[in-house]
Amino acid sequence: MADSHIPDRATHLPTALLESLRAAQVDRILHAGDASSWKVVRQLEQVAPVTIVQGNRDWMLLMRNPRHQTFTVNGLQITLAHGHRSMLHYLIDKWDYIREGYHFSRYYDHLSKDFPDSDVIIFGHTHHQTVKWVGRQLLFNPGAAYPCHYNNYKPQFGILRITPGGDILTECHHIY
Repeated sequence: MADSHIPDRATHLPTALLESLRAAQVDRILHAGDASSWKVVRQLEQVAPVTIVQGNRDWMLLMRNPRHQTFTVNGLQITLAHGHRSMLHYLIDKWDYIREGYHFSRYYDHLSKDFPDSDVIIFGHTHHQTVKWVGRQLLFNPGAAYPCHYNNYKPQFGILRITPGGDILTECHHIY
């Protein structure tokens, strides 16, 4: 999951989101940044162990985490990152957004260049669910976990499964 934004944009994690994660019997929750509060992590830890990276809002709210984490699952290298790169890149990107509009390809290009050896890159920041192959890499954004206009006010999360043989399976979910 990503972009829960508690308490800066929402007051709490949706109960249905937590119930859906429990029902999916996830082994681990990967949070791709902008949790914005340790309260979110503590709630998620009631469901499964949590690995989290720092988002741009986390940085502003003094929630310090690694910028990215890379690990191996069934022979595949997985990277968890927020997608904003650094605060300098975030500010440059905001300027580009004002001048040129929103272009997802900028994020895809940056992620692929930043993590060229990763088979799967899980990211947030854009608030848009994404399952996209770029070359040999899968870019997976589970969407925004808080209700906002990007997700039609229906919180989102994703499920990533790596089979023992190294096959990658993804699911995108909306909470209704």
